[in-house]
Amino acid sequence: MSKVISTEEATRLRQQLMTMARRLRRQGSQDVLPFGLLTVLGAIDRAGGDITPSDLARNENMRSSNLASALRELEAAALIVRRPDPQDGRRVRVGLSDAGRAALASNRHLRDGWLQHALDSLAPDERAALLRAGELLERLAAID
Repeated sequence: MSKVISTEEATRLRQQLMTMARRLRRQGSQDVLPFGLLTVLGAIDRAGGDITPSDLARNENMRSSNLASALRELEAAALIVRRPDPQDGRRVRVGLSDAGRAALASNRHLRDGWLQHALDSLAPDERAALLRAGELLERLAAID
């Protein structure tokens, strides 16, 4: 029979995950684009590169007004494109422009480069354990 995890253990894991998320965010903030705009670019990319603003707001748990402002900034910087929805001409879809894909790839490279360097400082068995933990974290994130 497996042991039930304690509140203290769950709290400690949450703190560790948040520390890592903040560190990756700090690495990504070395980019010229604000983190909030990069987050929207990433969300569009995760949605397959083409999504309605309302679906994007719902997926990312964002207020429509905040998202609308971010989308205006991204469009002004030519990082996204807006186009009519082929099924409903009253709706708009947003997608990444080539420049948007390049900006997102550059930011991911910043974060991934730091992480790769940090992982290189660990022993091989520690790296393997973290990579396995990553798979478990994906499974945890999918639980409702």
